[in-house]
Amino acid sequence: MNILKKLVFTSLLSLSSFSFAEVSLSGNVALTTDYVWRGMTQNGGDPSISGGFDLEDDSGFYLGVWAANVAASDGTDTGSIELDGYLGYSGSFNDDSGYDVGFIAYTYPAVDSWDFEELYISFDFYGAYVMFASGIDAANNYGEIGYSVDAGPGTFSISYGDYENTGSNYLIGYDWTVGDFTLGFYYYDFDHDTTPASDDDGGYFTISY
Repeated sequence: MNILKKLVFTSLLSLSSFSFAEVSLSGNVALTTDYVWRGMTQNGGDPSISGGFDLEDDSGFYLGVWAANVAASDGTDTGSIELDGYLGYSGSFNDDSGYDVGFIAYTYPAVDSWDFEELYISFDFYGAYVMFASGIDAANNYGEIGYSVDAGPGTFSISYGDYENTGSNYLIGYDWTVGDFTLGFYYYDFDHDTTPASDDDGGYFTISY
């Protein structure tokens, strides 16, 4: 783990001890038929389970960790784990708009060469959002826009993203809540910038708690 990651995780621990009485802890767990991130499968098209914990201060500061099982696109390196650590600050302009800014470190303990970090910022307003992630060092930048709207018992969403030197993607989804569970169906399409053979599309289902 490089110096930057050590500094970030040290900051996470420091923030978690700051005004602890005002901090709330929450957890999440999810199962998906395919872990798709920015239009690209992260588990060779196989099911993936993920989970994480978040600490959030009343003022808007937050930090968390999240993990999932991953594999290379050809199905190799099965059993590898993605472990992410992040911290940031979120706030609102009014009841229908807000912002989020932070830092995230993506780490892969079994494959160190996959590790990278980003700084991110996003704005949401009346169901629409725009976000930008700036890759640190040699990592590529990523931008995305999207919109969601209540439809029937759930929420319909659509987004488009572009990953620098990699490709573009769009995602269409519908999710709804049943008790403490959230169910979602999604369709994605990914177009590689330089290698058409790497283009991909498909659907997946998620259930989260």
